[in-house]
Amino acid sequence: MEFRLLGGVEVTASGEPVDVGHARQRCVLAVLLIEANNPVPTDVLLDRVWDEGLPHSARGTLQSYLTRLRRALSTNAEIVRRSGGYALVVDEQAIDMHRFRALLAQARAAGDDETALDLFDQALELWRGEPFAGLDTPWINSVRESYEHERRTAELDRTDVLLRTGRHSELVAPLLSEARKQPLDERLAGQVMLALFQSGRQADALNHFRQTRQHLADELGTDPGPALQALHQRILTGDPTLVPSQPPAPDRTARELADMVHRQWTKEAGSLRRPNPLSVRWSITGRPVAANQPVSSARGDLARLVRTFQEAPSRQMVVLGEPGAGKTVLALLLTLALLERARPSDPVPVLLTASSWDPRTEHVHSWLARRLAEEYPALGGEGGRLVSEGRITLILDGLDEMPEALHAAAIEALDHITGELVLTCRTTEYEAAVASGGVLLTKATVVEIEPVQLADATAFLLSAGPPARKRWQPVLDRLQREPGLPLAQAMASPLMVTLARTVYTATTTDPAELLDETKFPTSEAIEGHLLEAFIPTAYTSQPAPPDAATVLRQYPADQAHNWLRFLARQLDRSGTHDIAWWDLLHAVSRPARVLLVGLASAVVFGLAGGIAGGLGSNRPEWPLYAGSYAIAFGLAGGLVFWAAPRARPVRVELRFGGSWPRFLARFAAGAVIGVALGLGMGLPKPIVAGVGIAVGLAVGIRVWLGTPADVDEVSSPRVVLRQDRIAALVLGLTFALALTFPGGVAVGVPTLETAGHTVGTIDIVISALGGALAGAAIGAVWFGWIGVLAYGLASGVAGGLIFGPVYPNVSGVGVGIAFGTVFGLSVACLSVLSRAWGTFVISRMWLALRGHLPWQLIRFLEDAHQRGVLRQNGGVYQFRHARLRDHLARGQSGSS
Repeated sequence: MEFRLLGGVEVTASGEPVDVGHARQRCVLAVLLIEANNPVPTDVLLDRVWDEGLPHSARGTLQSYLTRLRRALSTNAEIVRRSGGYALVVDEQAIDMHRFRALLAQARAAGDDETALDLFDQALELWRGEPFAGLDTPWINSVRESYEHERRTAELDRTDVLLRTGRHSELVAPLLSEARKQPLDERLAGQVMLALFQSGRQADALNHFRQTRQHLADELGTDPGPALQALHQRILTGDPTLVPSQPPAPDRTARELADMVHRQWTKEAGSLRRPNPLSVRWSITGRPVAANQPVSSARGDLARLVRTFQEAPSRQMVVLGEPGAGKTVLALLLTLALLERARPSDPVPVLLTASSWDPRTEHVHSWLARRLAEEYPALGGEGGRLVSEGRITLILDGLDEMPEALHAAAIEALDHITGELVLTCRTTEYEAAVASGGVLLTKATVVEIEPVQLADATAFLLSAGPPARKRWQPVLDRLQREPGLPLAQAMASPLMVTLARTVYTATTTDPAELLDETKFPTSEAIEGHLLEAFIPTAYTSQPAPPDAATVLRQYPADQAHNWLRFLARQLDRSGTHDIAWWDLLHAVSRPARVLLVGLASAVVFGLAGGIAGGLGSNRPEWPLYAGSYAIAFGLAGGLVFWAAPRARPVRVELRFGGSWPRFLARFAAGAVIGVALGLGMGLPKPIVAGVGIAVGLAVGIRVWLGTPADVDEVSSPRVVLRQDRIAALVLGLTFALALTFPGGVAVGVPTLETAGHTVGTIDIVISALGGALAGAAIGAVWFGWIGVLAYGLASGVAGGLIFGPVYPNVSGVGVGIAFGTVFGLSVACLSVLSRAWGTFVISRMWLALRGHLPWQLIRFLEDAHQRGVLRQNGGVYQFRHARLRDHLARGQSGSS
């Protein structure tokens, strides 16, 4: 039997919860457990449980509680009468509170840091939330405060160990966040300064000391203590002994990845690590989906799941659960727990969604290496090496998010790998895949998330504070008496418990309405109501606190609901769970895409053609040129976007440091090509020099694009958008430089051969073929085979018209500059549209004009993420709850 006080007061026997009664009876048990094996005088027990609210029949009531507790505890623990009071005779190691203190003592006495870290982790994992959650007496509150202080001290001790072992980079963000909450804690301030200094941020470390000194002076009228001042002096002088020795290169790469993964998911975990989270329990499954019948009845919470995984010989596990059971949340928390308990030699857990993997065409290790390069580009090519060396624990979330036809193939492929693995899937889909494919993960432990126990739901709902307890307690009491009610069935889902707490947060709401069986006759009706009410609740206007790091924008709830519904419908149509900004083009209907790009191309290229044909002069041929350019490039643009190019974002950043030698080398090569081209055309020497400079710049600027190297930057949709925007604009600038000046020269500046040259059919054919080949080559790079066809034909038309009826067109430098500018920028814009950012811009504008999405889409998605509507998974967003996405997708659809 296990007794838990570090959270709600709970008792379990063989993993099954034991009913220990209502709050007052649990308070009696808590007092006896705190004083385990020591007698508590009756008067003291009464005072600790009731304080000033002692009823007249308190002793009789206490006797009744003790009788019930003896019956509930059976023979596993004995309540005995001793010395005018009562004692609970029990193994103290069965009580999490006493085990916590024992583990801390062992950790502080450990002979090495790794052992100490493991013991600290075991101790802190015992905490499930606020001690004695739901109990409120002066004595209980004082004990709670004492243990909270012990926990805080243990966390600081653990941080000291991490700093000694070189784990500073993963500590900077959480330490800074904690320091904002506790600006007067000098020990914490010292740890922040040390972590910053060890991360190469000496100036930030010194600045944090100045901020702490100012806080202490303002709030307490004192200076920092001697220890903090001494640390400040050592950092000021750059004391090298403050920095731990660097691990070997392979370990350093793995550590950098671990730090990036930890920062990414710590930020995402957010409210999941609230003081009193909802307990999610699991057990070894009895379903026929494991290679061997379970020989263990292991079950428990997250901490037990971590131990079960780490103690398994193969370190492979499958986590099953019903929709809304919390599989993704469990996978996220498991990832963080493994990171926080990892030894330097342990593989790095990496959480990825399964939806982008096709096991028929890509080996799982190849896919994993590719995804590491996409999500963590600062690793360079080292991600693939970590995979091949078995240094990655793959946490693969959502097998059920893959197409159903791939489920069995994915299981078979995963069964052939030897590395560490955790796979999550909906129960029904996994059973069906095993049954249809006849394959399973032969080395994996298969666990299943259990329905939420009413006691856990009660502790979670009541922990929201006194107003919540007042409104929820009558509802929960009735569920205790009538477990067959529709609400009781709905509350077996972690998702529904969480939604219920959110929807009924406001004091103006009454959760008692959920008991009305005329309004909600089934659990499905309750679930539908909670899902429908979640968005309006999430978008309720609330003033931001003065110290808020980010302020939520005020979106009307109905408008936000419509935008989210549109996104949910698009995900449903596309068969994906990822809100990827680079796929937004597919939310625009095909006719709209063709119209947008085709018409825009016709206008700008028609203008360029008109200028080339003598627009504004007395030449009657300019409409032919304008019309030919407009039709050719308008049709090309429409054809390409009829097929809807799928451009994935490019992860690059501008990096000037150390690039000048390479830039000058490429600039020189490009300048030589430009000069040769100018001389071949017979251009005047000053013009030749200008062409050489333009082509040289076009060739050279791309050396300033490099793989992102900042390991401290967490991947996010905004970061990926910024990086692809840089790539797109540099690509556009390249074509603008390469075509604007030379194109203007071709139209506006006479060459040495122009005056006396007679045009023949062969000139037109050669020029058209040259243009077609150049356009096809560029089109292939931009848009693939459809680009070859579209821009090969369009450029052939433009090339042939060089020797058209207005040849030789030497209308002057002004006309040439106008043509070169329009034509060069038009091609540059097309090159930008070949990138993910370019298609995102036109798609967002169109969908915003139609009212389907907001103009500032990324800002809206970030806001929805902060409100808990969406979750972030690397460079994409997903609906935090798949059932919410499905619920929204059932709304009326519209045309884009």
